[in-house]
Formats: sequence, structure tokens, C-alpha cells
Amino acid sequence: ARRQRQMCIRDRYENVKKAVEELGPDVEVEYITDMEKIMSQGVMSTPALVVNDKVVSAGKALKVDEVKKFLV
Repeated sequence: ARRQRQMCIRDRYENVKKAVEELGPDVEVEYITDMEKIMSQGVMSTPALVVNDKVVSAGKALKVDEVKKFLV
């Protein structure tokens, strides 16, 4: 089960990278697994998406099109 969970989390990260590539902005994408760092952003449930130091989504696996809405 752990292997499958890691694959799902990686897929979510890939969705964010794909959305950034499709939009073409100069954006840094960082995949964070350090719980202390995650909680310092105010995130209490994962997966989460933080844009410009603001948590825009938490606790939901976003599809590529959903990620794009937060980046434009």
C-alpha cells in the first residue's frame, strides 16, 4: 500500500509540473515531504498546493486543469 501511495503523490506533483509547462510561466515547482516544512506553511492536510506563499488547496488531489486555475 505504501508504494501505491507514493506513486499517487508523485502523480499529483507531475500534474502540477504539467500545468506549469502548459501555461509557460517561469515558476519554480518544489516537491516537499518534510512535515515540519509543510506544517510551517499552515498546511494540516495533504496533498497541498502553495502559490506565492499562500495555501490555495489542501486535502485534495488536483487535476492539471484545476492546478492551472490557481496559476493564472
